[in-house]
Amino acid sequence: MIPEMRRDARARRLVSLVAILALLLAVTPASAVVADQLDDARAKQQQLNNGINQNQQQIQSLQGQEAALQQQLNVLNGQVAAAEAKLATENAKLDAITGQLDETQRQLDAKRAEQARQQQILNQRNRILYKQGGDSQLMDSLFTANSFSELLNRYILMTDVTHANQLLVNQIKQDKEDIERLLSEQARQRDTQAATTAAIQDQTSSLQGQYVRQAALKAQLHSQELNLAGRVAAAKAALAQVNSEIAQLQAARGRAHSSGIFAWPGVQGPITQDFGCTDFAGEPPPPSGYSCPGSRPYFHTGIDIGGPYGSEIDATDGGIAYTYPGNYGYGNHVIIIHQNGFASLYGHMSSFAISSGQGVAKGQRIGYEGSTGFSTGAHLHFEIRLNESPVDPCRYVGC
Repeated sequence: MIPEMRRDARARRLVSLVAILALLLAVTPASAVVADQLDDARAKQQQLNNGINQNQQQIQSLQGQEAALQQQLNVLNGQVAAAEAKLATENAKLDAITGQLDETQRQLDAKRAEQARQQQILNQRNRILYKQGGDSQLMDSLFTANSFSELLNRYILMTDVTHANQLLVNQIKQDKEDIERLLSEQARQRDTQAATTAAIQDQTSSLQGQYVRQAALKAQLHSQELNLAGRVAAAKAALAQVNSEIAQLQAARGRAHSSGIFAWPGVQGPITQDFGCTDFAGEPPPPSGYSCPGSRPYFHTGIDIGGPYGSEIDATDGGIAYTYPGNYGYGNHVIIIHQNGFASLYGHMSSFAISSGQGVAKGQRIGYEGSTGFSTGAHLHFEIRLNESPVDPCRYVGC
C-alpha cells in the first residue's frame, strides 16, 4: 500500500512540476549533450588540426630550404663542371709541356752523343797527326807538291778539313747549349703549369666538397620532411577517426529522444541516503556551487534507493546509454545522455541489460540492482546532472 501511495504522491508532484520544467526547458540553452566525450573528441580534433598545421608549416619551410639548397647545388654543379673542364684543359697543357720536355731531352741527349762522337773523331785525327810528326808532316806534304797549284790545293784541303771539324764541334756545342736553354725554359713552364693545375685542382676539390656538404644537408632536410610528412599522415588518420567519433557522438545526440520529464528509475524501495551534505567520510567534498557545514563536510551527489538484489532498473528518460563496468567507486554503472544538457547515472548495478552507445526509451530496462564498487549492500545510486553539475534528483522524479 505504501508504494502505491508513494507513486500517487510522485504523480501529483510531477503534474505540478510540468509547468516549471517546461519553463526551464524553454530557457535552457541547447548545449552539447554528449558532454565529456564530445568535448574531449573536439579538443583532440583541435589538437590534431593544430599539429597538422604546424607540421605542414614546417614541411613548407623545409621545402623552401630544400629549394634554396637546390639552387645553390645547381650553381655549385655548374662551377664544378667549369672547374673540371678548366682542369682538363690545364692538364692537357701540362701533358703537352711534359711531352715537349721529353722530346727536348731526347734531342739534347742526341746532340750530346753527336758532340762526343765528333769530338772523338777530331781527337783521333789530331792524334794521327801527332803520331805522324805533327806540323813537320804537314810541311813535308806541302814541300812534296809538284806544283804551286797542287801545294795550294793541299794546303786548302788540309785547312778546310781541320776547320770543318772544329766548326762541326762548335755547332754541336752551340746546339747543345740552345737545347739546354730550351729544356730549362720548358722545365720552368712545366713548373708554372703544374702550379696552375694544382691550384685549379684545389679549387675543384673545394667546390666538390661544398657540393657534397650541401647535398648532404639537402638529404637531411628531405629526411626531416619525410618524417614530418609521416607524422602529418598519421595525424590525418587520427583526425579522420576523431571526426568519425564526433560525427557518431553528434548523431547520438540527435538520437537522444528525451521527453524532458524524468520518471522514477524503476527500483521500488526506500531512499537510504539523501542528496547533499553528509558526515559519511566515504563521500567526496562538495562540488562547485555547493558548500557544507563542518559537521557534514562531505557531499552525496545522488540518492541511494534500497531494494531487493537484482531488481529491475529503468531509464528515467530517453537518451543514449553508455555502460561502464568496474569494481571501484560506482562499480558497474550506466550513464544516459539526455537532451537539454541533462544526464543521469545509475550505479552499483549487478549487470547490464543494454549495450554501450545504445539508444534507450523512457522506462526501458537498462540493468539490475547490485552492490558492485564502493557499496555496503544492494542498492541503486541514482544521479541527475545538469550541464555536468549534480542536482537533487528529487526535484525531477519526486521523492
